[in-house]
Amino acid sequence: MFKRPAKGFCAPLLMLFAVTSVLPVAAAAGEANGGPAGKVNPFIGTGKGPGDSENLFPGAVVPFGMVQLSPDTEDKGLGYHYYQDSLKGFSMTHMSGVGCANEGEVSVTATTGAVVTDKAGLESPYSHDQESASPGYYQVRLKRWDVNAELTATERTGMLRFTFPAGKTANIVVPISHTLNNTSSAEIHMTGDREMEGYVENQVFCDAKGTYKVYFVIRFDHSFAESGTWNGTLKGGAASPNPEVKAVKQTNHEQWVGAYASWPSAAQAQTVTAQIGISYVDLEGARNNLKSEAEGKSFDQIHSSAVASWNKALSVIEATGGSETQQRVFYTGLYHSLLMPSILSDVDGRYIGFDDAIHNVKPGHELYGNFSGWDIYRDQMPLVAMIDPKRMEDMADSVALMYKQGGWIDRWPQINRYTNIMAGSPLTVIVSTAWLDGLHDFDMKTAWEGMYRDATEPAPAGKPYQGQIGIDWINKLHYAPNDKVEYGSVSQIQEDVIAYASLYRLGKALGKTAEAKTMYDRSLYYRNVFDPETRFFRPRNADGSWVPIFDPAEEWHGFIEGSGWHYQWFEPTDMAWVVKSMGQDLFNKRLTNFFDYEYPSWFGQYYNPYNETDLQAPFEFNFSGKPWETQRVVRRVLKENYPDTPDGIPGNDDCGAMSSWAVMSMMGFYSVDPTSLAYELTSPVFPKVVIHLNAPYKGRTFTIESSPDPEHLPYIQSVELNGKAHAKNWIRFQDMTDGGAIRFTLGAEPNKSWGAQPQDAPPSLSEEKP
Repeated sequence: MFKRPAKGFCAPLLMLFAVTSVLPVAAAAGEANGGPAGKVNPFIGTGKGPGDSENLFPGAVVPFGMVQLSPDTEDKGLGYHYYQDSLKGFSMTHMSGVGCANEGEVSVTATTGAVVTDKAGLESPYSHDQESASPGYYQVRLKRWDVNAELTATERTGMLRFTFPAGKTANIVVPISHTLNNTSSAEIHMTGDREMEGYVENQVFCDAKGTYKVYFVIRFDHSFAESGTWNGTLKGGAASPNPEVKAVKQTNHEQWVGAYASWPSAAQAQTVTAQIGISYVDLEGARNNLKSEAEGKSFDQIHSSAVASWNKALSVIEATGGSETQQRVFYTGLYHSLLMPSILSDVDGRYIGFDDAIHNVKPGHELYGNFSGWDIYRDQMPLVAMIDPKRMEDMADSVALMYKQGGWIDRWPQINRYTNIMAGSPLTVIVSTAWLDGLHDFDMKTAWEGMYRDATEPAPAGKPYQGQIGIDWINKLHYAPNDKVEYGSVSQIQEDVIAYASLYRLGKALGKTAEAKTMYDRSLYYRNVFDPETRFFRPRNADGSWVPIFDPAEEWHGFIEGSGWHYQWFEPTDMAWVVKSMGQDLFNKRLTNFFDYEYPSWFGQYYNPYNETDLQAPFEFNFSGKPWETQRVVRRVLKENYPDTPDGIPGNDDCGAMSSWAVMSMMGFYSVDPTSLAYELTSPVFPKVVIHLNAPYKGRTFTIESSPDPEHLPYIQSVELNGKAHAKNWIRFQDMTDGGAIRFTLGAEPNKSWGAQPQDAPPSLSEEKP
């Protein structure tokens, strides 16, 4: 999901910036801890994109944590941008690399001297020379106040340690009206001389309807000497701090309210620590989360635990060899792949459902939310299924619970709200992938009911969910007509058929023969928008006529965030049919031209590395008899679009989608169609990678080995799988999860024989018999 670059964007200038940008030194604490966490640089992906900002946050978080405690350099928007030179404060929640203003609830900052309350007064310049970050830790000096701020986190709590200069009154300020989106209400009040509590109600992102609440409890490590609140307006200037009033509410969008606590100046520098627990359920949940995860623990203890959790999560994949830069890019990509979806259930198992009722998750499990469906079904969720299967089962069950409690399955749910963002039924693909991968510890009966309904019938009127766009027309015409479906008619059916194909395969596995046959037939509907004359997918009207003026390089005309050139490669479930219908020679000619750009940018007729629409395209030469071109193109994309700089993620990461592409590609494989269980091969960039497997998978490790200097040897000469010659240019998911080893022999020049025969290509839907 990506916002279109502004007109006049200069790609050559972007490339110059990408080469010359310099990252701050990673936090010494993170480096000293060793392990893969020491190889992660959270500043990668916080810089400039192609005419727009990249949106990753550098703050403190643990794998898939509810809390993402991070600095904000803007009042409304996406959080932190490396090129901005002042900080607004630190807030407890952030989504990772999405394309719309979001979250940023429970903001805290520090000042000295007299208490200030207005936005401009709370802001402080900062320098990258006095800033550092590593997994589970962030540090910066607030230059205006000469205060050093440090952040760390557990799954449901955050901790801030502020070191104030000698001789200055120390203040911690909580501008509770600050969020990164649109605060509709908020409340904060004192509960003694060491604690504050309240809630923030914020709007769902991307202008979707609905709000949600984040409850919080803030506890300081020692009693404050003075405290109070303020109650002002956004346009009315600074409001006077009032030590007599210990509670304040925001009831409209124009208010600017908050609270503060102060400590007298000291002869030596003094440190004040704030622990914050949050919950989406209620104050009791926030208080219990704080008690269970942080009470009695020091900042250093929590930081140490956060680093340990990251080392455990990242050590599932051991990549050895390669350059320091490659190691940093790889493990930072893996780090970004393990941030979302986020835990939403409290430590006691309670969570707020899509019916707004309080429920309890099964003991030993978690409830997850914030699924960037349109993006992550392509690679991030398959990666999580491979390396963290039990967590993946909980995520699949969370989708089933969404349907059970809310009535439908969304494309991009945020917290417990339907957003109806983007297209298709991506969560159907995610759940189907999990089951077909062999992960069965979730409620498939409920999930199947919800997925099948979404694939065959319109959502009920008057509900907060939308269902598949144009489903009535699809049921009637077997495609989405352009004169009836305004939002990307071609893309809509192309996305939908991926879900249909997933349900066909899932239905077969479940023994649902009739339903599987129905889904197989529907999965071929993409053919109804393929024009045999131009040999492009193109929009057509309800009367069957093709839209008369069609330029395949023109974006947004029947396509979502792309053009006909981008979407001619988007039939991942049935590439054999696309190659045959386009003609192998024309297919290869067009695909070669697609990657024949001088520099990466957002072009209408070339590969767009900044968005998800064509993540699979580099691997499609494996279907057309030229796998060596896949190997060449993948290496180019990795080199040009994943540098070790703030611009090191192409476009929005969209909750790990772009990062996961790099992680899998660097290991030497990617799945064009995850529910096919086929993983296309390319040349690894490391001499050795070991993937440690967990139950319920049969194997314990899967090892990937290649030649000693793979960086300068981009082409596969031969492959051995478990000691036997392997001519196919793909392997099965089960080949990996059963354990074993794959060995690549690489060379400087392409071997145009390996993997190039028709029988060497990955499977396609039309080759199956329903």
